[in-house]
Amino acid sequence: MTCKEYIFKLTSGQLVDAGLIERFWAGQHRLMCRRCRTFTTNDEKLGKAVRAYRAHLDGAPKE
Repeated sequence: MTCKEYIFKLTSGQLVDAGLIERFWAGQHRLMCRRCRTFTTNDEKLGKAVRAYRAHLDGAPKE
């Protein structure tokens, strides 16, 4: 798996629905590739921040 394939599958949500073998190769790539590990960590942090902001907006008083 290349970095381009890994990033595309991660950001498009295809890894969530992928089969065992596809997830295995994605995990192998992530173990070997420092840049993809960093991208995955940053993507998780961004997702967490967006979810927190959305929860904040949902809890904000309506005008």
